[in-house]
Amino acid sequence: MQKAAVIVLGCPKNTVEAEYLLGILKNKGFLLTGDVRDADAVIIHTCSFIHDARAESEECIKNILLLKKKKDVKVYVSGCLPQLLKEEIIKKFPLIDGYAGTGALDKLPDLLLNKKSGNLFKPGGLNDSKYRVLSSHLPSAYLKIAEGCDHRCSFCIIPGLRGKFTSRKTESLYNEARSLARAGVKELILVAQDTSSYGLDIYDAFALDKLLSKLAKIKDFKWIRLMYAYPSGITDSLLDVFKEYKNICNYMDIPIQHISKNVLSAMKRPLNTRRTIEKIKNKIPDIVLRTSIIAGFPGETGKDVKELIDFIKDGYFQYAGIFEYSDQKEANSSKLKGHINPETARQRKIEIEKAQYDVFKTKIGVLKNKETQFLAESGIKKGEKYLIKGRSVFQSPEIDGITEIISDKSPECGRFYKIVIKSNEGYNIKAEAAG
Repeated sequence: MQKAAVIVLGCPKNTVEAEYLLGILKNKGFLLTGDVRDADAVIIHTCSFIHDARAESEECIKNILLLKKKKDVKVYVSGCLPQLLKEEIIKKFPLIDGYAGTGALDKLPDLLLNKKSGNLFKPGGLNDSKYRVLSSHLPSAYLKIAEGCDHRCSFCIIPGLRGKFTSRKTESLYNEARSLARAGVKELILVAQDTSSYGLDIYDAFALDKLLSKLAKIKDFKWIRLMYAYPSGITDSLLDVFKEYKNICNYMDIPIQHISKNVLSAMKRPLNTRRTIEKIKNKIPDIVLRTSIIAGFPGETGKDVKELIDFIKDGYFQYAGIFEYSDQKEANSSKLKGHINPETARQRKIEIEKAQYDVFKTKIGVLKNKETQFLAESGIKKGEKYLIKGRSVFQSPEIDGITEIISDKSPECGRFYKIVIKSNEGYNIKAEAAG
């Protein structure tokens, strides 16, 4: 019986696909291993959204090919990198045993079994599967509610990699969510290329509010978190659902990319982004917002940067991922005039990050000595006490830092505590168990 290992790179959406893939492989009779040195077949599930992600994927391929020289192992590459490069990747890495683009992931088991597989480079995604193997023992899991994207942001190559926006049926999502709850998941995190457009293609209406309302009734979920919301899909009814259900976290990830209309227009992004953010904060004043911002977009001026920094200083966002513009020849933005010198883009990124961190420190200062919820994820003994690491309700996994508390009792992974915020070290929070 063959042993298979899957290496997953990139975003949480890739993580979900890799977990579906693990489930499909297991159902086909493969043994699963987390050690590539013990595997008969290694699948590298790649990302190529920006230059750094592509470089990481290619470096991983090179490392696994070094292993292939030392032992008899088949190596396969799946996901966004082969979808982007197509036949070019075959020339670049001729020792790879097989490839599957984003729309052919379900054919990987046939590849591993040397069966014919048809077109392996059609765009799409592994958007639904009755088989799934969670890749970690943490009490959180992602639920991918849609695949692809119908927006045409000038910097983005996702529509070409992933195809048209395709929502999953509500019933399918509800059934998978219930399975995750039965498996012990306490925090459900909704992801897609664009979560707020959920339902437009299959129900002819924004339906994220109805989906969230249904999922919130699964009582095992203490936290339900929304990521990747597109500004134009934030409806009043969606915000009403946030206010109605206590287990929907008062947290939203809503990538704005910029605030200057000059830059937003060049990006082909919504020009009313400022009004959308103000609407959210007016309706739910204490909501924690996270965003993503691109620094150094072609044509961006010093005036645009100042407008963005001034907006950040208004304090709408507690967290922001700031990225230097990544030029890709496949994106329409590569053809724009006024490309910014990389060093200038880097300096602008630093300025924006500093402004955002000052906002974060102020917000955490307001929370000091106040009580909040905490989810324990790991712990170690330190002397007579235990250092427990996890996240506060306002922190998403991997991107918003962690929270640490000291406890007299050994930690239970997946347990919720009431804690009191005490201080911060960078984006990490120090807290104490509430009395």
